[in-house]
Amino acid sequence: MNIKRYLATLGVKGLRLFSPEIAHLIGMRFLKSKTLGSMFFPDLKDISSEVLPDILPMLKVTVPGLGELPQPIGLAAGFDKNCDCPEAFPRLGFSFLEVGTITPKPQSGNPKPRIFRIPTERAIINRMGFNNDGAAQIAKRLQAKIPLLQGIPIGVNVGKNKVTPAEKSIEDYMVVIEAFKHLATFFVVNISSPNTPGLRDLATPFFIRELRAASSNIKTPIWIKLDPDMSKPKLQSMIQAILEAKFQGAVLTNTHRVEWPEGGGLSGHPLSVLSTTCLEWAWEVHKGRLPIIATGGILSGIDVFQKMARGALAVELYTALIYHGPWVIYNLLLELVAELNLRSIRNLSDVVGCHYL
Repeated sequence: MNIKRYLATLGVKGLRLFSPEIAHLIGMRFLKSKTLGSMFFPDLKDISSEVLPDILPMLKVTVPGLGELPQPIGLAAGFDKNCDCPEAFPRLGFSFLEVGTITPKPQSGNPKPRIFRIPTERAIINRMGFNNDGAAQIAKRLQAKIPLLQGIPIGVNVGKNKVTPAEKSIEDYMVVIEAFKHLATFFVVNISSPNTPGLRDLATPFFIRELRAASSNIKTPIWIKLDPDMSKPKLQSMIQAILEAKFQGAVLTNTHRVEWPEGGGLSGHPLSVLSTTCLEWAWEVHKGRLPIIATGGILSGIDVFQKMARGALAVELYTALIYHGPWVIYNLLLELVAELNLRSIRNLSDVVGCHYL
């Protein structure tokens, strides 16, 4: 196991010699390869046999629409955009994941370069622009992958094509939802990326009501992903609209829009305060009635604890995997359990909303 850690550490350092997008492609190739994957990456079964058996029972959580999870950490959308290797992430310890963002038609995204590391801040800026292979091709890919997923909940992050006008956007979302309605465990409707012009303008209570009407016959749970740059009144009006429309829940939050040192969406450590503030604003409205998945600036077990204390039932990672490598789930779970023990908390589910008590 120590050899795997050493190799994984070398691998992460080696990938930083490449541009971020090339490094990501190489990393995905490693994940897809059973030979390279077994050499560099941990396997949850190996980990469970060593350290985690005694702590896993206290980490179980239940998320409406996803079911009971062995622990609360999932993979955020954007990492496996095209559903190339979803079967690899359960091996790393993720308890659920999102693929995408997926649009009806294939699109190449924004010009390169479009991902930038900020190591001093443990942050990433991206302006990818929903580059993906399109709903039809990715649905076929996911269909073939489902037997390999071992029952792990898999979400599809749903977007619209860049060229689709605002008045036709719900049609785009429904095309993707229809393509995956028998494949996905849940959907996440993305109206919060800063990298598609006009997308965030869709984030209105009117849009939520229209989407609910269009998706009324869809049985698969639908979540709505919001951005961290809304004013408090706007975010709270969106939470109220999601509640009233009876969508499954909200994902808080997407990336923070920036123009310096590059234009795009900022993720990682600097996003943590913004996303946590959104959790607190949302709680003032839903008071535990709306399931929340938190994402944004989660790089430690203590970060997981704090997001859940502010009302999240589960969390998602992206940037932490880039900076901390494939052992990130293992390390975060140990940190999370240490925090629970320090506070004499025996079950993680008891943490949800405890900040407000």
